[in-house]
Amino acid sequence: MVKITTQSIPSEKRILYKRNAQIATTWKEKQYVRGRYPWRLPQMQEGGPDVKAAQKIQRDRFKYAKTKYLTLDATAKARWAAANPEYHSYLFGYNFFMLEGLIGGGPVQYPQMIKSIQVHKAEVPTTGTKSFAITAVDPDKTVILIQGSARKVPKVIRGSGSVATGGSTLSLGDTIDQDKCTVKLDGNGAKEQSVDQSFWNIPCEPYVSSLSATQIGIAWSITPDNAATIGWEVTEHVEGAVHPVLVSIAAEAVVIDWAEVPDAAADVSITVVEYL
Repeated sequence: MVKITTQSIPSEKRILYKRNAQIATTWKEKQYVRGRYPWRLPQMQEGGPDVKAAQKIQRDRFKYAKTKYLTLDATAKARWAAANPEYHSYLFGYNFFMLEGLIGGGPVQYPQMIKSIQVHKAEVPTTGTKSFAITAVDPDKTVILIQGSARKVPKVIRGSGSVATGGSTLSLGDTIDQDKCTVKLDGNGAKEQSVDQSFWNIPCEPYVSSLSATQIGIAWSITPDNAATIGWEVTEHVEGAVHPVLVSIAAEAVVIDWAEVPDAAADVSITVVEYL
């Protein structure tokens, strides 16, 4: 139904008229008021037959975000409001919260917006801890990402000693884990042989007969005529990467240490992510 804008509408019909008439539009130099689209489409409302799956998901997100905001205390609401202070809007914190909920939220989990990111790098010593000074954050809303590693190198013990003709047990002078070690021996003994008035020496090779946390046993493959000095090298295989670990998060400090003591200090980078 089309009505000319100059038509007089009784005052008692004004509300009904506004609810059923579109704002006046100009067409061919005349203004018209046309029947407006219905305020409600029952088939598209909740539970209606034409509600699409994607629409329901988005509506559930809106409901969840709205309900979630009601559970925030004054401090949490203030953090959202201060996230973009340039707008200075009384409702901006609420609008921001709702926008995040609609874009990435949902019934299962409400994602948090990032408030700030800091990156710091420093050398962490081999012993003790390293405290990184940071711009003030809320520790309960902060996550620390850690990059970097140090190294442990093999532990090598060297020595020598006289090995008797029946073998000997020598002290290592240190403590090792024998299950993680390899051993090298240097030197040999000799045994004199004679045939038809000819004399020569047969080399007598040493071998490891035992290895404990503090001692190495050396014996001969062939019994030599005399004791001989044998050198040994014991390598304990403890090499590998040593990773940094988080000790604590405070408002203005993050403390980092090593998972185990490395052989040298190394640089570590931390990324401090504070959420709203």
